[in-house]
Amino acid sequence: MELLTEDQISDGLQRLDGWERDTDGSDAIRRIVRMPDFMSGIHLVTSVAHAAEEAGHHPDMDIRYNRITFHQTTHAAGGLTAADMQLAARIDELVSDALSHA
Repeated sequence: MELLTEDQISDGLQRLDGWERDTDGSDAIRRIVRMPDFMSGIHLVTSVAHAAEEAGHHPDMDIRYNRITFHQTTHAAGGLTAADMQLAARIDELVSDALSHA
């Protein structure tokens, strides 16, 4: 897999909803989502897990009651790839859908 350039990463982030470069020094992007309650957050995580399995690409997810943090990077490539931007866009769709039904 080919790593994205800084310009490609910037362009990709502009098309995503609420994603930013991770501040922990890793070459990753992250999005924090607040759901109405714990169970709606768990349902969102389950939806993302199914989408990740279909894509064969998996985000790191941190659940803190109703706050879900998604971290996206391609560990095997050592940074961000097109697959990360594609899965982030799919996560955006799932978040939007989950919030509209919450």
